[in-house]
Amino acid sequence: MKQKIFISKIVLFFLYRGFNIVNKIDQDVYTEVEKWRDGYTIKIQTCDNGPSLILKKQGKKIIRLKNEQECNLEIIFKNLDSAFLLLTGRLEIAKAYCEHRFLLKGNIMEAMSLVRCLDIVETYLFPKFISKHLVKEVKKTKSPIIVTYLRILVNY
Repeated sequence: MKQKIFISKIVLFFLYRGFNIVNKIDQDVYTEVEKWRDGYTIKIQTCDNGPSLILKKQGKKIIRLKNEQECNLEIIFKNLDSAFLLLTGRLEIAKAYCEHRFLLKGNIMEAMSLVRCLDIVETYLFPKFISKHLVKEVKKTKSPIIVTYLRILVNY
């Protein structure tokens, strides 16, 4: 259990940083994020009191918040195991939704915008042999995976 929590925290860190890097280099993600209103907040919660990721659009950037009471969109996994499968690339988000593995609070159309962004981010973070099972269409990336991870580590 502690290992899953630790790994989930690491994955959420890379997901946040990866989201910011891909937002800078991929036009499709940038276009989706541009549509979000300023101050828009998204929360991805792994389970009750588990690791979470809270994002807020601030101008042209996405910042990470430590805590936010009211979010515009919340994805709350019913248990840590479901979140862990999704975060480690063993379960695609559409399948998790169909299997009722998480609760969605907020506008489903806005959630689809987030999913489109996450699909693209996953193609940058996962090798092709993994991402082809997670997304409908594996998009050609503008940056090799190793370069993306280097940028994530130095936050550039």
